[in-house]
Amino acid sequence: MDKRRLVKNSILDWGADIICLQETKLEGDIEDVVNYIWGGRWASYACLEASGTRGGIMMIWDRRVWKGEIFQIGSYTLTCRFESQLQNFECHITGVYAPNCDIEREGVWWEISAVRGLMEGPWAICGDFNIVRFPTEKRNCRRRGDNHTSASRIDRILISEEWDDSFSNIKQSLLQRVTSDHVPIVLQCGDWDQPKSYFKFDNWWLKTDGFVDRIKSWWTTFDFEGKPDYILACKLKALKGKLREWSKSSQGSLKVQKSDLLNQLAVLDSVLEERILTEGEMVEKASLLLKYEDLLKNEEVAWRQRSRAIWLKEGDKNTKFFHKTANAHKRCNNIDHLMIQEELITEPQRIKNEIVDFYKTLYTETEEWRPASNFGNCPTITEQDKNLLQSRFDEQEVLGCLKCVCYGQGSRT
Repeated sequence: MDKRRLVKNSILDWGADIICLQETKLEGDIEDVVNYIWGGRWASYACLEASGTRGGIMMIWDRRVWKGEIFQIGSYTLTCRFESQLQNFECHITGVYAPNCDIEREGVWWEISAVRGLMEGPWAICGDFNIVRFPTEKRNCRRRGDNHTSASRIDRILISEEWDDSFSNIKQSLLQRVTSDHVPIVLQCGDWDQPKSYFKFDNWWLKTDGFVDRIKSWWTTFDFEGKPDYILACKLKALKGKLREWSKSSQGSLKVQKSDLLNQLAVLDSVLEERILTEGEMVEKASLLLKYEDLLKNEEVAWRQRSRAIWLKEGDKNTKFFHKTANAHKRCNNIDHLMIQEELITEPQRIKNEIVDFYKTLYTETEEWRPASNFGNCPTITEQDKNLLQSRFDEQEVLGCLKCVCYGQGSRT
């Protein structure tokens, strides 16, 4: 009863619409158990009974939010079909509890593939797979728990491409475990605001005609005064502004270039519907198609750079993978809660204000007194020495330094 009370409190804290529990070890009529741990009268559930004291899967959902039904029950999986009561969205969710035996676990993969073949559309699969993807996800372990230093990552939530395409924002995070040696995982999907993206230098710009010459001309036009490091920082800042402005033009924006090329091809296609293209128009269409292929290659380079998937080669079939990887990184690039003086803040605007105030305080000087910078009586070098220090190294000077180094090494040996 103590464990059930802990599970009930955790479910109330999570506030989830759908809960999937593994290793329930429950059999028979469990309606009273469901009503107790859910803590309300709007619970519907589906259950895969345990085999003795091993296994068992239970899926509970709020029927005010979801209309659910059992889709398929297997030996190791429980699949339910859900239809949202609040928006136009349908999906399937599969709960998994894989056995620890390698031979029995092979049947889990066949069962999952068979279930997927029976459905279409968004699909999520969650649970204890009892296997890791890489050796780094385990620490030479067979057991898990508070009193063991060993651990492994065997609990996951996986989603299909259709699920990924259905939401602009998807976030998966870990929750605090209280009564089990498994860590709860929450999957949040929605359309909350994304943070504004910062300026990025796209590698495909280097393939643009005249890009390097344009950079040189911009760099030479910048005129700042001050110390060398200050001049360099100002020039880089000015160059970033020029690049940002140029990136929105037809030469610097892939989106603008693609739209322009497609419009030109559409004009030629409309002409082709009325008459046969002339030789010049056919050459123009072939040239536009070649430019479009080059544009797609540049687009893949851009998405590959944003995805940071450097282990995969660039190729025609990889753009979609780079796109999804970049979107996944962007979804993780946000701060949805912040602890300030033992207070948990979740409002986006307040989080932003607290971060700004923190760095303002960090970089604000509290000292009111500074030593006077009157160094008129300090010894200085002559103008001739100054010019000598700023002059370029000549060949004889470099050769003399190398001879001194080689002579010093030879004397030590």
